Amino acid sequence: MNPQPADLEIASTLWDYLRLGQPVRSADWILVFGGHDLGVAHRAAELYHDGVAKQVLVSGGALHVPEGSAATTEADAIAEVLIDSGVPDHALAIERLASNTSENFWLSAELLRDLGEDPHKFLVVQKPYAERRTLATARRRWPNKDVRLTSEQVSFADYLAGSIPAHRILSMLAGEVIRLENYANSGLIEIEQPVPVEYVRAARHLRDTGFDGRAETTSPVAALSLTSQP
Repeated sequence: MNPQPADLEIASTLWDYLRLGQPVRSADWILVFGGHDLGVAHRAAELYHDGVAKQVLVSGGALHVPEGSAATTEADAIAEVLIDSGVPDHALAIERLASNTSENFWLSAELLRDLGEDPHKFLVVQKPYAERRTLATARRRWPNKDVRLTSEQVSFADYLAGSIPAHRILSMLAGEVIRLENYANSGLIEIEQPVPVEYVRAARHLRDTGFDGRAETTSPVAALSLTSQP
């Protein structure tokens, strides 16, 4: 369905809430979390060439491989973009099993241990609207690590004008806010303050209007992953 102007106005407020705008600073590793949006790859390449970190770990399984990619996992699709952008093979580590954000942290930690690494400072590259939930997940999964978030530097209007269908973007925005509230209430993530009620109402309005492609209820598999030990 095509969003109406009122839908887009609501979505814009959710976009602003879900983004954190944390300043970028140097890190031991850049972590790139996978999904359908290759904007994370372009942002990570930019950060690597800016000297933010010397190592990049890409995490993502086969659930949401970006459209048009011949890769079999999200991580491989992202790695291809990084390599094409001049990031050398020796600077990359690839984790190919994670199916959600909690597993991105869990399995990245396992891979780093396998590599004999014990870094403290991380810069996570995520989709713009997933910043807030990812940081809340980091607080639960890696309470003793220094984790900061960044994403593709793009406005809501420009993101809508990209290749991802608008109805999918609005569904993701609504789903992010609803998940953020549900996961926090369940103790699966740790947020500094409750999700403001006006954003929850706005997200539910979009969902009820038909932008419901991202289900509200956590599946048993996802719940198991979220509560697994790192």
